[in-house]
Amino acid sequence: MHPEQVFQAVAAGLLLLTLVVSATTDVLKRKIYNVVTYPAIGLGLALGFGIGGVGTSAWGHSLLGHLTGFGLGFALLFFVYWSRAVGGGEVKLAAAIGALYGFPFIVTALFWSSLIGALMAIWVLIWRARLVEGLWRSVRYATTLRGDLPDRDDPAAIAIPYGVALAFGTTLAWFLEELPR
Repeated sequence: MHPEQVFQAVAAGLLLLTLVVSATTDVLKRKIYNVVTYPAIGLGLALGFGIGGVGTSAWGHSLLGHLTGFGLGFALLFFVYWSRAVGGGEVKLAAAIGALYGFPFIVTALFWSSLIGALMAIWVLIWRARLVEGLWRSVRYATTLRGDLPDRDDPAAIAIPYGVALAFGTTLAWFLEELPR
């Protein structure tokens, strides 16, 4: 086994561990802890360097690719955080996913995570008999970037543990990437 393969296996294991712990604490405590995400970010960047150096022909599997994944994961979810739709833990978890697996993986992971998150939100709205109200509020906000989005800290607000959506979406992206190999 080549050293690059060892680093990739470690990155996959660390990704899985980070996702499981983060999804679990998000469901149980409504928090994703820095003690999980910060080490995952640091180790992910180190593994990126171990896999492909600073930058190679396999650009996504290098320090540069992992830094890009980290930055994209952080930036894309920071915009959602700014709109008060997710918490800071989800932003750091997305950054950790990008740091661990790089670019373009983070794009695929966030795509699937957003679809799963939307399905989870629709399910919760149906469960609480507030589907029409929730969809109307989302359309109004998306078209004007203004509106009355509920405060994520309000206990009466309909909220989903987005760390779970990130975990399932990332796992799906990982399987779709690894199965064809």
